[in-house]
Amino acid sequence: MDWQERYVNGDTPWDKNAPAPAINQISLQKPALLSPGRKVLVPGCGYGYDALALAELGLDVTGLDIAELALQKASTLTPDNLSVEWLAADAFQLPASRHHRYDMVWEHTFLCAIAPEMREEYVKAMWRYLKPNGCLLGVFFTNPDMAPGEGPPYKIPRLEIIELMGSLFTLEWETEPTEHYPGREGREHIMLFRRLSSCCE
Repeated sequence: MDWQERYVNGDTPWDKNAPAPAINQISLQKPALLSPGRKVLVPGCGYGYDALALAELGLDVTGLDIAELALQKASTLTPDNLSVEWLAADAFQLPASRHHRYDMVWEHTFLCAIAPEMREEYVKAMWRYLKPNGCLLGVFFTNPDMAPGEGPPYKIPRLEIIELMGSLFTLEWETEPTEHYPGREGREHIMLFRRLSSCCE
């Protein structure tokens, strides 16, 4: 998938022009997860709506995307009073200086947008970027059976997500969103995965 080309052509049906509504729910139910100062990585951030919403809560946010055009717009949307790092890079190939750097990875429609054969590498990469005892928190699109162009390209149901993550993470908490984008009611799960230690550490 050429994500830069998709942005160049304006072919971005996933763009909702707003952050994930569940961020507000999480901030109320699990405020410690989004406490100010925590370092957060947002892979596949696109135009940066989620990254900006997290920064508004006081988190130290890095918005990551392979499409430079998306990040250029994200930069223009960033208010002067917010500090967000916009990083143009391959989410699977960040340098060693980024390893064990983040307290949290925020996942939202990134996993379901990558090819299934890349999923195990996704888990390994997110594990590398997190600090010991860090977490991966996200809104997972677990039921994407929607009209063509409305949902993500690849299905990954809830139980498959838990199995996939289980090699390097443990599921610590989950709930269903009470706030949604229109049309996604009953299609998402909020999940918190805690990073496991490894004999390699």
